[in-house]
Amino acid sequence: MPEPFDVAKLYLDPGSEIARLVARYSDIECLRYRDGEYLIREGEASQEVFIVLEGAFVVEQAVMGSRPAILACITCGLENPSIVGEMAFLGSFKRTASLRISGSTLALRLQPAHVEAIIQDFPSLTRAICRQFSNRLKEANEALRLLQGCFALQSSQRMASAGDVLFTAGEPATELFQLMMGCVELERNGVRVVVTPEELPQGFIEPLPFLRGSTQMATARVVDAAFLVAIGQASREAFVRCQPSLILELLGHHEPG
Repeated sequence: MPEPFDVAKLYLDPGSEIARLVARYSDIECLRYRDGEYLIREGEASQEVFIVLEGAFVVEQAVMGSRPAILACITCGLENPSIVGEMAFLGSFKRTASLRISGSTLALRLQPAHVEAIIQDFPSLTRAICRQFSNRLKEANEALRLLQGCFALQSSQRMASAGDVLFTAGEPATELFQLMMGCVELERNGVRVVVTPEELPQGFIEPLPFLRGSTQMATARVVDAAFLVAIGQASREAFVRCQPSLILELLGHHEPG
């Protein structure tokens, strides 16, 4: 757990906005975080906003079926503090990433009401918040662009029943299935394994034969009722353009024989 820290020990310039902010609002907490502790956890609906004064943190985001990916490593000092968690100011949004402390780090914990006060009376801090909002807008625009690219794919939605065979080993891989809900049994060389969407790369079932235009290496059979998205062979190039990171990851692993 973080421990209270006396902000006076930082010897802030009395004329600095951070010093004036802390002096005006006694309910702002100054906390010391230890290595490995979290400022923010992905998926939670907390409302706090943080000004990281000194120290460092890493930004992590969950990746399906693997360890969290590190998106950024940020080092802060009194001359370059970092404002994080600012989207809480807009409402009850769930956190989209985790912020894990690296080393000993000092941070101010603010409530959304404090952000309103900053916007009214603290122009330098306001500019920092605006930069954060601008970055979020760019991220949202990029996500929208990728989403629009995905919608350009010729795909269909399917409900499948227990026992339905999606494809059979040895037949041409003319269709790619993305498992959204349910379970599928994969049989390869006499070995059977049941998989769920969380255990597949973004839910895609045996994508490599489809990408390579080769034959299926396994037989896929629905275990219980399943909801799937099917992508036809005509959309293979569009799929590659929409999913470059996934394609590179898949091709970087050896396909089991």
